[in-house]
Amino acid sequence: MIAVLSIMVIVLYTLLFVNLGFIGKRSIHDDAKAYRTRHCLAFYPDSKEGLNKARELCKGVKDDSIYDYTLIPYGDYYLINYGGDFRYFTDSKYEPIKVEGLSEESKNIILDYLRYTFKKDHPEKYYDADFLKSLNIDSINFENIEYDIDGENLKCYMKDYDMTLMIPLKYVQKELGMNFGFPYELYSKPVYLSDGKEHPIICLTFDDGPKLWTAEDYSSTEKIIDLLYEYDAAGTFYVIGNTMEDREIWADYQVYTLFKRSINHGNEYGSHSQSHLYALDELSSEESIFREISGPIEYLKDFMNYEVKTYRPVEGRFNELVLKAQPVAAILWDVDSEDWKSDNAQEIIDRVMKYDYESGDIILFHDIYNITAEALEKIIPALVNKGCQLVNVSTMLSYYGIDPSTISYFYGPNYYE
Repeated sequence: MIAVLSIMVIVLYTLLFVNLGFIGKRSIHDDAKAYRTRHCLAFYPDSKEGLNKARELCKGVKDDSIYDYTLIPYGDYYLINYGGDFRYFTDSKYEPIKVEGLSEESKNIILDYLRYTFKKDHPEKYYDADFLKSLNIDSINFENIEYDIDGENLKCYMKDYDMTLMIPLKYVQKELGMNFGFPYELYSKPVYLSDGKEHPIICLTFDDGPKLWTAEDYSSTEKIIDLLYEYDAAGTFYVIGNTMEDREIWADYQVYTLFKRSINHGNEYGSHSQSHLYALDELSSEESIFREISGPIEYLKDFMNYEVKTYRPVEGRFNELVLKAQPVAAILWDVDSEDWKSDNAQEIIDRVMKYDYESGDIILFHDIYNITAEALEKIIPALVNKGCQLVNVSTMLSYYGIDPSTISYFYGPNYYE
């Protein structure tokens, strides 16, 4: 009896006066705060992973901190949330989740975040067109990547680059075949903007498309989309409604897959009128103007739940009636490639490359011409090597703190009123 009492006294003394650094058990939630202790107390789901995470939470804690968790179902998994930044996903047995198998789309997303991280951490490499072109799917050894679920991100340690990527699970859950319960969100690659005049933010914009391919043709629109992605660039495409609508079912699927891939690659879409038969200032009523502008906007909203933010008036022409009727902001340009009247790629290249670009400049092209795609094969890498950041219009407006819903039209930062 004396021996038992002695052991109890020793145990009680240890609990009260010795900082063990960690003690854990299952959560009891309601009465967790009733505990009084001089060492860290962390409740955890009954598993080895839960024990390890609780130890991690209490590591180095010297005061009488008490950590309780909530258990939240997320699709086929659980989110263990201690509040703040300490949370992690587990499987149904509260053990670590294993990432198995990568789709082609998930590989593209990893490439996007690798380029994003290079631009942020190693800009001296990023502004090199040859390096960007070489940083592609085929250059990545996906078997030499360590995958982990870290909070609400897929954590990828790229051994070949000694670089860690953090990719939101909401973007890759479907591609990984893992249901975390996040609602569907159309993915667009991340954008990091460098500061300084040596890295001007330039918008490449494309009117009159899309030009859709046939079984025998790789269209100029698709060529340009792929070319932009090759150099981690992005643009804004102003599309004509009648080109996209009134097509066979298979062609609707063609439009959808093209647009989805393009948006995934960081491009955006705007309206260039429904018919493109006349300039908007030739129309006499607000209703007819609104109908012309809103046609592609409504189509993209209904077809793929895509929100159009801007439009490009036909021939760049507008008046007070147009401004009054338009549903979204008009985006103009300050450099015209004049590709529509040229059959010589070098002429287009010389015309575009003669300028010393500043942030906010907007260049006008048309994606329906093969000669434009040919010229862009030289223009895009040349602009990258000059330090330009090639982004879509929304990214540029965001850089200037401009909400497109609050403006009527935009030429560039030096012309904005």
